[in-house]
Amino acid sequence: MKEVREKLGKILEENGNYPKVKGKVEEFIGKISKIEEGAKKAALGANDSAVIGGVVKANVVGANTDLGSIKNLVEGIKEIVDLVITEGDGQADKTNPADADKKNIGKLFGAKTDGDGAEEKHIAAASASIGALSGSDILKAIAGANADASKDGKVKDAKDAAGLALAKGTSTENDDQLGDLVKKDAIIAGAIALRAMAKDGKFIVKDTAANKTEAEAAKGLSANAINKAFSTLIMAVRNTVDSGLKTINNVLATVKQEDKSAEAASGE
Repeated sequence: MKEVREKLGKILEENGNYPKVKGKVEEFIGKISKIEEGAKKAALGANDSAVIGGVVKANVVGANTDLGSIKNLVEGIKEIVDLVITEGDGQADKTNPADADKKNIGKLFGAKTDGDGAEEKHIAAASASIGALSGSDILKAIAGANADASKDGKVKDAKDAAGLALAKGTSTENDDQLGDLVKKDAIIAGAIALRAMAKDGKFIVKDTAANKTEAEAAKGLSANAINKAFSTLIMAVRNTVDSGLKTINNVLATVKQEDKSAEAASGE
């Protein structure tokens, strides 16, 4: 963005006498500033560890996702998404595995009883959810979440991606099953991305021992959700910047042509 700002500064310096050009440049600088603000806020919420998407067993204290992290991630991502993402459906639901397996994706977020936690089939269902979506779907699910969602709620009571990412287990049977509001691919994927990025965000699996497929698969799940969402976001920001610069150059070319036409007319 620094290079873009330098380009815009040069355009203003050389062509600030044209009101149309000045207006477009100032409008574009405002948009860039909002993107930068969103990125800074999201960075405040991001896990500063090299490890994302850690896993724990259901009886281990540790699935205690940081509330402030989720708030900053949701608010920061929303600021950018609202400016650069025009496609996507935050309520997208494109997969249809066995209903019990999809409901039990919730174990990743809220299982508590020893020996419980997500199994391979539940992680496979979550992986299918991510695979069926576009990055824009995931981003829209995050942007549409309540940044002020409560911490430590039950999985079954979660209403959106933020609430699900912040959910914590109880010892009551079925509290870790997804309710109808969040049993949607986009919301599941958005919650996985949020929890993986957040400070202290961990996923709950049945067994974390070496060579256990569910543990390794859960880590890969996190990376897939994040990569899909953020590759889309980065490309959208680049396209927005390119489009903005092109618009400014077109306006500049138009006003200069108008000047030439006016000069030619006055010389006749």
